[in-house]
Amino acid sequence: MKLITLLGTGKYEETVYRWAEREKSTRFIQEALVEWLQPKTTCVLLTQGARNKNWGACRPLLEGKTNIQEVDIPDGKSEQELRQIFSAIDRVVEEGDTLAFDITHSFRSLPMITLLVIAYLKQVKSVQIAHLLYGAFEAKNEKGQTPVFELTPFVELLDWLTAAKMFIATGDSRELAGLLEKEQNTAWRLQQPNAPRRLKSLANALKKVSSNLLLSRVPLLAESVKSLRPAIEDAQAEIGEHATPLIPLLKQIEQAYRPFEHDDLQTQLELIGWYLERGHVVQAMTLAREWLISYQVQLDGQDANNLDRREDAARTLNEAHHNRADDLLTKVWGRVIELRNDIAHCGFGRAEGQVLKAEDIIEQAREVYGQLRDIWEKRALNVGARRRHAPTETGTGDRR
Repeated sequence: MKLITLLGTGKYEETVYRWAEREKSTRFIQEALVEWLQPKTTCVLLTQGARNKNWGACRPLLEGKTNIQEVDIPDGKSEQELRQIFSAIDRVVEEGDTLAFDITHSFRSLPMITLLVIAYLKQVKSVQIAHLLYGAFEAKNEKGQTPVFELTPFVELLDWLTAAKMFIATGDSRELAGLLEKEQNTAWRLQQPNAPRRLKSLANALKKVSSNLLLSRVPLLAESVKSLRPAIEDAQAEIGEHATPLIPLLKQIEQAYRPFEHDDLQTQLELIGWYLERGHVVQAMTLAREWLISYQVQLDGQDANNLDRREDAARTLNEAHHNRADDLLTKVWGRVIELRNDIAHCGFGRAEGQVLKAEDIIEQAREVYGQLRDIWEKRALNVGARRRHAPTETGTGDRR
């Protein structure tokens, strides 16, 4: 473990620091933390003022107990100096380090800088944050004991923030699922009272929906979405006790996935749009091809899940395209297969200078989606007109 601690310029008094069941009487919390945590290395951040005023008294208390690394930092009186402090902390941290941060003697904006550094290091260097500690001298009790607050749960909010950002941007809730699993596993490992039993079931439900979405398992998607709602309801109480950062997201999760509780052409068309909104162009164009085939099969009055009928429909569309048929369905089919094939072949097989740029693919995919909606809306109008003249006519099973 590596301890990163800040030393200030204050006139520190002797006090009894208390952390959980541990106590240590000292002027400098660094002495207590080195005794309690036994870090291999202790990085002490020092301004020139702190070095002159307190380091001479503090350093001897640490020598022989940990490898001491002195880290000079500026006072943090300007944006440039704050960036220098950020960089100074970054330089002493290595990939995969397990870290403990002490912000007892930090000053002005340094606690905020420390949190930003932690967020950065967790993402960029895959560090593990074992502890974020603060010795609250101002909260000293009548016995003269100064509590040391464990602020690590607030660091874990950064993990929830990252997972929430991924879900909102991409619709992928697997990071959220991983945090739910972690909460349940940790509670049982620590033998906490009322340890949760349903968070992992909810995690599995979230992972199943996300996997079906991102791997385009469209026939399985509706069932997995329907299973999610009872999983959320069953875990509601445990979320409130053990995974409170998830509470504000629950409504968003349900709203994001609810449209896919059905498995029909309208839902699949909405799914294509959902993919495009979240940058999943490959899945969108892959599904667009299958959607057109399903559409053609249903035009022919056949079962869209029958493989032979799907192959027949694809041949019908290919022949119409080959014969340069002028209807919208055939034109869109031609665009979709060309775009989908270009994506599937990763741009290979085209002459130099003819490889589609990524931004062109995205633009064309959006245009295709608009044309698919035109096809669907015209079909809905035609079906509606037929129904007005033939009230007993049955539909094809699609929602409208």
